[in-house]
Amino acid sequence: MGKKSKSTRDKILDAAEELFALNSYDSVSIRQITGMADVKLGLAHYHFGSKEDLFNAVIHRRIDLLSRCRKELLYKYLEKNDGNPLPVQQLVAAFITPYLYWSMSGGPGWNNYARLVAGLLGYNLKVLQELFDPSAQIFLKEMRRSLPNAEEASIQWGFDFMVGLMCNTFAEVDRIRGLSNGLCSTEQIEDACAYMVSFITHGLTALGQNEKFVFASPLEILHSLDILKSE
Repeated sequence: MGKKSKSTRDKILDAAEELFALNSYDSVSIRQITGMADVKLGLAHYHFGSKEDLFNAVIHRRIDLLSRCRKELLYKYLEKNDGNPLPVQQLVAAFITPYLYWSMSGGPGWNNYARLVAGLLGYNLKVLQELFDPSAQIFLKEMRRSLPNAEEASIQWGFDFMVGLMCNTFAEVDRIRGLSNGLCSTEQIEDACAYMVSFITHGLTALGQNEKFVFASPLEILHSLDILKSE
């Protein structure tokens, strides 16, 4: 049997996801979306209503699945650890691995979704909070248990950095390929994530001891440079 054909709704969602990922929200029209989806203009309004409702449907479609996978993986780790606080590396892996899994097995739409989410702050902070905060609070709670000496600011910044690095890695346009002369590439996403989990784990471990860099010395050096005196 051949592959099941996509529904009209999914065609519209896929087209909208790609266009919103590559362009700003305001620059994308419903007509462009239905044109890419090869469906009649009125069907977008029939299935979704306004452009804002369509955008929100695009965001919801994958985050629900992603959040469930993250929580299930986290709970499996906790079950294996008899409910005790997790090693930081397992906590990070539980957060990152579902995105890796769907990026490798869920089709190109997940790459578009990563770019879309990376730019979501510029569109609507309220949507970001509504969609991601429930899952985020679960991981923040476990981070507090895994890093018992960490101040709350260290926990919050650590989680924020983890999210930011993950989004950047999955959404970037492979600049690292040129910088590394082909040695590294985000197309090798499993390899990229292996480095990322290690990087985040060590960073969170340092923040767990409330380590913070002091900028006094480099700022003083920079202030003394001749190049800045003419500015």
